[in-house]
Amino acid sequence: MLINEKKRCVCLQGSQTSTFLESCGIADLVTTCYGGRNRRVAEAFVTSGKTIDELEQEMLNGQKIQGPPTAKEVYHLLKEKNCEDQFPLFVAIHKICYEGMPVKDFISCLKNHPEHM
Repeated sequence: MLINEKKRCVCLQGSQTSTFLESCGIADLVTTCYGGRNRRVAEAFVTSGKTIDELEQEMLNGQKIQGPPTAKEVYHLLKEKNCEDQFPLFVAIHKICYEGMPVKDFISCLKNHPEHM
């Protein structure tokens, strides 16, 4: 995930590579992936069959998570720059959250992507 995020920020937003080597950059990514409401709701999304909106209402009293809307924004930016094929992780997350791709297809989607062949 760190490699993909670094590549996206450097490529699309002109960020400096050194930012990703600082403890704050890595700590934020680790916290986001392993704790907090984004991870809890994402896990429930995968296991429950409920929508993200339903889970936000049930688990967070209507608070919103940032992951899916961010994935949507990133996907549209990648599409605008015509570089979706370079970022299979973001594309797969977008397809799961917004296009109905089954979660069980996530790993094969990444493994079979030309970027990883």
